[in-house]
Amino acid sequence: MKNLSIKFKLFLSYAVIFMIILSLGFSLLFLQVRGALGQKIKKELNQSNQTITDMIETTATVSIRNHLKAIAQKNREIASYFYQKFLDEEISEPDAKNKAAQVLLSQTVGDTGYLYCVDSKGIIVVHPQKGVLGQDLSFHKFIQKQISEKEGYLEYEWKNPGESLERPKALYMSYFEAWDWIISVSSYKSEFLRLIDIEDFKNRVLNLTFGETGYSFILNSKGDAVIHPELTGNVLAMNDANGYPFVREMIRLKKGYLTYWWKNPSEQHPREKFVAFDYIPAFDWIIISSSYTREVFSSLYDIQKTFLVILILVILISGGITLIVSTTITNPLLRFIRQLEKRAPDDWSSRLADEGNDEIGKLSTSFNRFMDRLDAYRKELISEIKIRKKAEKDLEHLKNLSDIIDSMPSILIGVDNHGIITQWNKKAQQATGISSESATGRPVHNVFPQMSNRMELIRQAIEGQRVTSESRHTRTQNNQTVFEDVTVYPLQAKGMKGGVIRIDDVTQLVRMEEMMIQSEKMMSVGGLAAGMAHEINNPLAGMLQNAIVMKSRLENPDMPANQRTAQELGISTTDIKSFMEKRGIFRMLEAIHSSGLRAAEIVNSMLSFARKSDADVSPHYPDQLLDQILELVATDYDLKKKYDFKSIKIIKEYADNLPMLPCESAKIQQVILNILRNGAQAMQDANTASPMFTIRIYAERASQMICIEIEDNGPGMDEETRLKAFDPFFTTKPVGIGTGLGLSVSYFIIIENHKGTIDVISEPGKGANFIIQLPIQRKSK
Repeated sequence: MKNLSIKFKLFLSYAVIFMIILSLGFSLLFLQVRGALGQKIKKELNQSNQTITDMIETTATVSIRNHLKAIAQKNREIASYFYQKFLDEEISEPDAKNKAAQVLLSQTVGDTGYLYCVDSKGIIVVHPQKGVLGQDLSFHKFIQKQISEKEGYLEYEWKNPGESLERPKALYMSYFEAWDWIISVSSYKSEFLRLIDIEDFKNRVLNLTFGETGYSFILNSKGDAVIHPELTGNVLAMNDANGYPFVREMIRLKKGYLTYWWKNPSEQHPREKFVAFDYIPAFDWIIISSSYTREVFSSLYDIQKTFLVILILVILISGGITLIVSTTITNPLLRFIRQLEKRAPDDWSSRLADEGNDEIGKLSTSFNRFMDRLDAYRKELISEIKIRKKAEKDLEHLKNLSDIIDSMPSILIGVDNHGIITQWNKKAQQATGISSESATGRPVHNVFPQMSNRMELIRQAIEGQRVTSESRHTRTQNNQTVFEDVTVYPLQAKGMKGGVIRIDDVTQLVRMEEMMIQSEKMMSVGGLAAGMAHEINNPLAGMLQNAIVMKSRLENPDMPANQRTAQELGISTTDIKSFMEKRGIFRMLEAIHSSGLRAAEIVNSMLSFARKSDADVSPHYPDQLLDQILELVATDYDLKKKYDFKSIKIIKEYADNLPMLPCESAKIQQVILNILRNGAQAMQDANTASPMFTIRIYAERASQMICIEIEDNGPGMDEETRLKAFDPFFTTKPVGIGTGLGLSVSYFIIIENHKGTIDVISEPGKGANFIIQLPIQRKSK
């Protein structure tokens, strides 16, 4: 390169630069477009699979539900028939129950399904396996749901004895109140495959296309083509054009992506094919959506050819122009260089000869003038070097000091003894939107109105030459309370007095201190709650059990033991029962039992508050989780408090593309329900016109948190109540209405179980806004 002329250096430089820029630009564009197209086709194929899956599951669920519902309702009629025989005194009630149970157990559902009955306490009363009879299975979640709903359709995962893996199971239940039987009909969903008519959705599957010739199809795990536009029968042994057993691989993986070379029977040549596939375990089907890569990336190959043509043309055109332009520059320069070479390098008095009126001549004249001025400047420069160096050091010092002040996270304002602004850092500019140039020279209370009531603090610091401060000052910003520390430092230089005002936003620090205080309260009360709960549980259980036994013995005069004792004492059991009814003994026993159950609820709340349960964490879409909770709460109606959620307006403000949230869904539901019920009761008690909840969900990418806000337009709360809202046993409700544990347990669930935060913002008459933050990435213990 050293021996090349300028014109060739320019030519090569521009050629290389153009090639590099265009190549990099095209490469980046090619990769971005290819990646975007790849992601797009993956998304489209996955969406197609999900559409087909939803279509199949919807069809299957409707068929299975109707089938099981018919069986359940028929068997409820059977139980009602035998119960009527008992009422008609044709048979005893135990015989009626036994006969009804025999009829129920004589039936089968699908291949392995059966009928069973469970009562409202979760006790199995009818079951084909005798070893299960009388057992309390209320610890199972689906039994709990049966107890709470009693009527309707359920799906859950289950494995029978002897099986290694759980499978999806369907259940329909119908409640026979006379015997407190929840009649349940259940079987594995896969056993109802015969109920599904593939023709119901076959055409819709085949009509899905991707690109020009891509399509969707369905196989089962045995390799049978359930739905395919061209293939039928078993295709398990089928390989692609390169011998790759893609069918076996899809059956093995069940879910994922594959690329293989494929030729349909109606085509002449194999083409590279990309497929996305998913698995429906309930029916043992694999849903596949496919597209040919050549069709997906066809536009990229056209762009590649166009780029090569453009690159060659740009190099040829730019090269020719560069050679022509460089020649007009280099020829005069060569003559100028030759003249310069004749002059001595250290001769400050030598000058160039006049070359005329062209650019080179003007360059010569300018060069001579430059040499004249340069010689004069050279002489002055020596004397100014020391002064210049000192000035540069001072300037660098001032610049560093200004950078330090601007980099401070606090608002820094310099003022003189009259309160006129002399210094205004970047943080002050960001907080007020006023530039340093606009603020300097103006009174501080005009530019920064928050300082109007602190001018005496500034005066004391400047005149007394001592530091003054004010901590935890509150002000309202964007409808939120902000805490600030204000410190004034005195300054005195060259007979001039002044000060520096430092303002620090300590809102997060105050919130953290509140959270730490609250956490310590929760920890200290937790141990007390656990001890109290365990001590109360044993006598409470005895009280409830004895109350039930007493009521059972007194209400049933036909009990053999009652008859024997009455005969021994010469008393009529009917008279005893009548006496008990007229004296209200049964009502008192019922009151004892009801009060005991309420006490048991309080004990359970105390225990759940005090202990950490094993976390059942799974990912959920936060918007779907909130919708499920709202569907549940929409059915909540309290006869005592007379509030109905259906009369409350719900406004949803959900952000788009929310990430999945790892959490314990049941506990999060408990937290949200507590907040919604408290808000509903508060709005009901205050007779709020047009009661309304506004629910917001959004993601804070910087802190990796999902934020859930629940805001009502109720009466709100004062600051004292807000600070105690999460304290255990604190309640604003009358005695006997609230336990004061709902929000404290919610606080414990969010802070301890989910490592998140919960806070409430409220003012009297302005409603309340509960803010929950949950981490998107859950840390492993």
